[in-house]
Amino acid sequence: MSNRSKGNMHEKKVADYLKTQGYLVERSFGKPGWIPGRGIVFCARDLFGAFDIVAIKQPNEVRFVQVTSGAVAVRRNKTFSVWPLAEVWEHLRAGVYRIHKANGESIVLDVKSQS
Repeated sequence: MSNRSKGNMHEKKVADYLKTQGYLVERSFGKPGWIPGRGIVFCARDLFGAFDIVAIKQPNEVRFVQVTSGAVAVRRNKTFSVWPLAEVWEHLRAGVYRIHKANGESIVLDVKSQS
């Protein structure tokens, strides 16, 4: 399984979990791009250049989510700390994520048992 496939799988798990919690969810999208020597390839594009998922729950809750592996969570958390509503969902193991918030809080969530 490629890294892109793994990333898509984790993004889908997080998006599906947020949907079960009553959020309207929009995931990042892909777009064809040109790479010399390879031709036209599918290139992933983050929402606003920074996030994998935007989740909205009426009347006024908006969550900007970046899903990542533990290897880059600290670096991404620093990057997103400038966004007041940012969250980094760090994949720990099958269906278990640590949610880092911009204010420094973090919680561990098992999306398998709560969906």
